[in-house]
Amino acid sequence: MEEVKNFVFPLWNPYYYNGHPLFATLQPGVLYPPSILYLFLPFDWAFNLNVEIHFALAGWFTYLLLRGMKASQGASLIAGAGFMLSGYLISVHHMLSTLLSVTWVPLYLLCYFSAIRNNNPTHAILSGVVGVLMFLGGGIEVCYLIFGVTFFLTLFPELVLELGDYIKIRRRMIFFAIFCTVFFGLSAVQLIPFLELSEFSVRSEGISYHLAGVWSLHPYDLVEFFLPDQNGVGTDLKKYWENQNWLRTIYMGGIPFLLAIFFLKKWDRRAQGFLLLFFISIGLAMGKNTLFHHFLYDYLPLFNKLRYPVKFIFMAVLILSILAGLGYDYFKKELTGDKPESQRWARYILSLGFFSMFVFGIINLFNEPLVAYFKSIGWDHPNYNETESNLFNIKRFLAFSSLFCLGLFLYSSQKIKHTFVQGALIALFISDLFFAHFMFYEKENYIESQKLSENAKFMRADPELFRFYVTSKTSKATPSNLKDWEGIDIRKEKVILGLLGTRSLFNMDGIGVTQQARWKKLVELIKSAPPTDSQMLLNLMNVKYVVSIPPITSPNFKLVHSVYPRLQDPEKNKEMENKVGIKVYENRAMLPRAFLVPNCKIVKNDGEYRVFFQGKQLKPKSLVLLEEQPEDFDCEKKIYLDLKKHDSVETTSYKSNTVDLAVNSSIRQFLFLSDSYYPGWKAYVDGEEREIHRANYLFRAVIIEPGEHRVRFEYDPFSFKLGLAISVTTILICMGYFLRRKYLKELQGKMA
Repeated sequence: MEEVKNFVFPLWNPYYYNGHPLFATLQPGVLYPPSILYLFLPFDWAFNLNVEIHFALAGWFTYLLLRGMKASQGASLIAGAGFMLSGYLISVHHMLSTLLSVTWVPLYLLCYFSAIRNNNPTHAILSGVVGVLMFLGGGIEVCYLIFGVTFFLTLFPELVLELGDYIKIRRRMIFFAIFCTVFFGLSAVQLIPFLELSEFSVRSEGISYHLAGVWSLHPYDLVEFFLPDQNGVGTDLKKYWENQNWLRTIYMGGIPFLLAIFFLKKWDRRAQGFLLLFFISIGLAMGKNTLFHHFLYDYLPLFNKLRYPVKFIFMAVLILSILAGLGYDYFKKELTGDKPESQRWARYILSLGFFSMFVFGIINLFNEPLVAYFKSIGWDHPNYNETESNLFNIKRFLAFSSLFCLGLFLYSSQKIKHTFVQGALIALFISDLFFAHFMFYEKENYIESQKLSENAKFMRADPELFRFYVTSKTSKATPSNLKDWEGIDIRKEKVILGLLGTRSLFNMDGIGVTQQARWKKLVELIKSAPPTDSQMLLNLMNVKYVVSIPPITSPNFKLVHSVYPRLQDPEKNKEMENKVGIKVYENRAMLPRAFLVPNCKIVKNDGEYRVFFQGKQLKPKSLVLLEEQPEDFDCEKKIYLDLKKHDSVETTSYKSNTVDLAVNSSIRQFLFLSDSYYPGWKAYVDGEEREIHRANYLFRAVIIEPGEHRVRFEYDPFSFKLGLAISVTTILICMGYFLRRKYLKELQGKMA
């Protein structure tokens, strides 16, 4: 947002991963329309309002979807409230890329169903527009599943629509092609850079099956549809990260399942279709806990690039909400009145309500013995939530279920005013979901969160251009004597979270899911070795400060700052290095962000690079490793360092999309820049474009002639310009279609 406010398009992020694409990563939502809130409101206001708006939109779009499926207002309200207040949506409110995408799914389905039902190409175009909004939100898994389901329902629309209430298959395939064309055309500006990054990312060849199966929904977790947070994941952050459950809760309560049964009772093609989609979603969410997940990983296109299978449960939650609404209407129409079947079902409902209340009474009567028993068999903290909490949740489930059954029984009677009972039933359903998830989120004081940590203040006071690095052990460590750290925010002092006071500091590491594969391999060499053994790579990557809890013993690292214990005099407090504390070490052998190198060597594979990096054979200021022989430069010829005594490189401007350098070179040699090599970067020497060579496995280098030069690196990716041209063309075509349609309507009106 700072870039946009300065009228700079945020194509590149210089602060993470030695430089990394920002726009192409998709998740920041640069082009996502509601992001405009951040331009006009304080950040915390915009952030919270963005979340709240999407909850409201999720409910409203689901309501419209049910109305489009010819459901009543009451049924539509039940479905909308069910999806909006579901445990799933509550869980993803802090996973913005997922929340922003899932919100649009009901509206997308409404537009596409309307297209194939009403033979309306305009609605097919609108479904493509809504699909683009889903994509721009950043939830790629949401798009993957929903677009796949769209193709499936194009072939078999009778699974969700009434028989005959749709056009013939040839016409449906045309509409699907329209949707795809509009989607790919409008999203090209973001999609093409995203695909380009995907080719260079750690997921380019897929991820390991182990990683693809992490956070798969376990069959035991399905209990949480009825019992909120039985494992205590929602109230214990440590459990949340350790448990194989990406969601804090999937609670829906018994009410939507009861209503869904009424619709499924029909057991027609639609009921079977909705049930099939529900179980497809559940099966995908269960990931490695199913027999077919590995098959999909091996053979389904792009599936091996996705992780956290539990994300796919969103469709089951939406289907359940839809079934609850449709079931409510079916109950009103078919299971009320004086018909024998209606009376039989009324007795079933009343019996179920009585049974629920009876069990509630038994549990309440023997509450203390039950608590003691469950604790004795281990159904208690730390493996589960507190037994008292779980028993309370069981009782609230039984109470709400019994009251809802009583309400349905009263509604089935002709003697009770239906409007009053209908309002009470809907209010009861909303109350169940609302209070089950009340305060089921964390709050952070925005002002406090933006305050700089002591370590960040120290590093930001250094005017030099540098990067910092947090050791792997430090980022994972939790000091044992936390009681001595009162008043110190350990998260901040470890300098690992971008929002918590590390802005404008260049991090060698970063936070994101699309790291370059080469960066990942290089950093693994650093993280797998002590700082003393990886110093050459740290030097090469312009790392001046290392944040570490364990002491660093190398003479090239100097302890310069410590929060606890407080460092008074670095020269007189050597004993403090062995004390528990988050310390900042200065790497006195750090190399500049850019410097000149006289010699080169051709390295052909990762194995040769590893020999140089691990064996400490590389002397970065005298030798640069290249993958291809540059034109007019002999890598076999050796040039000695004493010829460089008048050489200099000065950084005159360092911005996100441009880097300007003033270079004085005594000989023809390489200008090395420790920023990531990536397609789209161009180099200009005195205004003339020069080739950028991939140097030292990950970085950039250009050949410099003798003399003084002005050098500019500029990020101007062809992928973005190509995508922009395609998207603009698609917009113009769509505008032409709508204008022509409007003109023809006006013409027909005049002729009539």
